[in-house]
Amino acid sequence: MTQAFDGLVIEVSIELGITDKRVYELLGKDNPYPKLWRLLTPVGRIDYERLLLVQADFNARVARLVPHQPAPCTSRLHKELTEAMQAVLDKSPKAERKCQILEAIAELQKQLAICD
Repeated sequence: MTQAFDGLVIEVSIELGITDKRVYELLGKDNPYPKLWRLLTPVGRIDYERLLLVQADFNARVARLVPHQPAPCTSRLHKELTEAMQAVLDKSPKAERKCQILEAIAELQKQLAICD
């Protein structure tokens, strides 16, 4: 999490209207991000589907923050979904399946962002 702030602390402090010292405090030992991971890890082991819902919600929120996304192309969505399904059906190597599935998810997230 703190890596995301490398070189951006001043800009973030201005955006939030707080001092850069306060930004560093927020990123310190009381940072909620590691606490969140500590909570989500057992959730993923107990109920993987629920963890996926948390992930989808997080991804949708991030998508809303990205300004001026071009409208997703339905032909690209079809292509990515087809390739992901084919990789699963063909029992392609795990790395290839993962790549195809992640690309399909990215396209679906674009469609989800339109719904929000």
